[in-house]
Formats: sequence, C-alpha cells, structure tokens
Amino acid sequence: MLRLRYVKAFMLLAFLAATTSGCGGCFGYNMMGLHLFSLKVEVRGANNAALVGAVVSCSSGETITVDSSGIAKLSFSDIGPYHIMVRYQDNIIASYNVSMPADGGKTLTANYVASAAPSVPAGGGAGESASGEGGGGAFAMMGARLYPILFQYVFNAYGYSMDLSSYDPGQYTEWQISANGEKQYSTRKAYLTKLENGQEWWQVDFVSSDKDSMLMEVLFSRDQESVRRMRQRFGNEAPKEVPVTEGWYTTPMKLTPESVEGSVVKKGVSVTVPAGTFTCDQLEFGVAPGMTLRLFRAANVPGGVVKYEMVSEDKDIYSGELKSYGSGASTRLGSY
Repeated sequence: MLRLRYVKAFMLLAFLAATTSGCGGCFGYNMMGLHLFSLKVEVRGANNAALVGAVVSCSSGETITVDSSGIAKLSFSDIGPYHIMVRYQDNIIASYNVSMPADGGKTLTANYVASAAPSVPAGGGAGESASGEGGGGAFAMMGARLYPILFQYVFNAYGYSMDLSSYDPGQYTEWQISANGEKQYSTRKAYLTKLENGQEWWQVDFVSSDKDSMLMEVLFSRDQESVRRMRQRFGNEAPKEVPVTEGWYTTPMKLTPESVEGSVVKKGVSVTVPAGTFTCDQLEFGVAPGMTLRLFRAANVPGGVVKYEMVSEDKDIYSGELKSYGSGASTRLGSY
C-alpha cells in the first residue's frame, strides 16, 4: 500500500519545483514598478460558465480570485519566466510556465471538470488507518491534485526543458531524486512511441524507498505542447483512464544552442552517479539571485544529462542523479 510518507516526499518535491519554476523581478529589469506586460487567464467550469471563486496565483506575487467574468488579468513589470497556477476547492486545475515579453497579451484557458480528481472512499480509502499511515486512496487524491505540478517537475526545471538532447522511441532514464540532501524517491521517464499524427506516448514511474509506486502513461500533443490523454496505476491496482482537461501542462521553454553553450563553465569533468562515471560538461544558469541551476551534460545518454542540481547559495535545494538508462521501454498499461 502507498504510505503517507511517500505522499509527503512527493508533495515536498512538488512544492520545491513549483516555488522555483518562475521568478518575477529576478533579472534586474523592474521598470520602476510599471506594468509593461499582461496576460489573461480564463477559468471555466461546467457548461463553460465562469468558475467563480477559482484562485489564479503567479510567482510575481500577484493572486486574483476569479469573479463572474471568469477572467483574471495578470500584470508584469519584469522580463523573464513566471509560473502561474490555477486552484479551485483544493484542486490544482492548471499550471503554466510563461515568459515575458514573449507571452504578453495571450489568453490562457483553464477548464475544471469536477470528476477529474479521483475520490477517496469514506474512511480515507482502502488500507488507510485513522492516523493516515498508509492507504493508496490519499495518495491517489493528492496525485490528481498535483498532476499539473508533477508534469512540470518531470519535464522541466525552472520552466526550462530538462533535456539537452532527444530521446529515441523506447529509450528511458531512471533518476534518484533528493531534496535538502535526503533521498526521496526514484523516477523513471521513458519515451514510448510516436503516433502517425505526431503525438507522443511517454511513461513516468515513481517508486518510493519502500517500493510503493505510481505509474502513469501520458499522451502529449505534437512537440509536447499539451497533455491529451492519461492512464495511471497506483501500486498493484488495475490501470484506469484519467479525465484530462485543457491547461494541465505547458511545454517547457527550450534554450537556444547559443545559450546552452554559453553556460558551459567546465569541460571534461568526471561525474560519478549510480549509473556510472561520465566525462561531462558542467553547465550553470543563474536563474535568480543566489540561485543556480547546474546541469552535467554527457554524450550518448538519452536526454544528455546525468546529474542536475538546483543550488541556493551553495546549498542543494533538490537534485537528480542518473541511476540507469537504456532502451526497449513499452507500454505497461495497455495505452496503445
């Protein structure tokens, strides 16, 4: 059974990912508080009605409660990346990474479907004690509420793509994820197949230290611009289809080749991770005052990265180390 401590570990990493995925005011371009850019978030519920009471928050510090218009207008004074989250009744219904001025003037749409979050049976779900120690039901509900953050976390760092090279169909990477220097869980990301219309099936597997697990298979649109379909399995339960609405996911921002090469601070660095010892280029990006995103790039590895760290004043906030990689991954949930 899935235990509450696994839920807490996942929530901690999701929180860290969310709080470090956008930064208004961190580039030094605050134009005396002038609102130079703006965008709108349109939040709709049943029958396309305005979802009154939904809360739209931005990493710039602005928070807006949606009224009868169904629209929240966010204003920005700074150039750079931001993270936007839409919540309603304890559910995270949309999560976006945007960049100013590129996304200025856009309207983002978030649709809420009440059945999108799996319900927990009375008493907290099968196997869950009154103290909350154990039970897949609680994790299932929290997982549903955190899907948007989860996808942002697995496929990007600080709003940017985690991958410096591509995956071929069937290739996978497995990672050991740590937060504040403590191992939390491992995750496996696999590119399963590409459909004729350009859509892609990916697989994401989370396994805690005591082998509790959550497996998801996700159908992305072309170029991973949005999530179109999803199947999931908690522990040994039967796979289930998950209702998917628009706005769950926004594609990570891709760095230019010049930006990637300009970030190289060292070459020929020997890096030892559980998957082995690699000769790497060390890349560093200043994503906020006192915060550095550090990547170790290696050849002949899917995605091109064997280790990544988010560092604040030389202290690791969270990190990932490559445990294994290979090919031959295929659907385990009968998704296609």
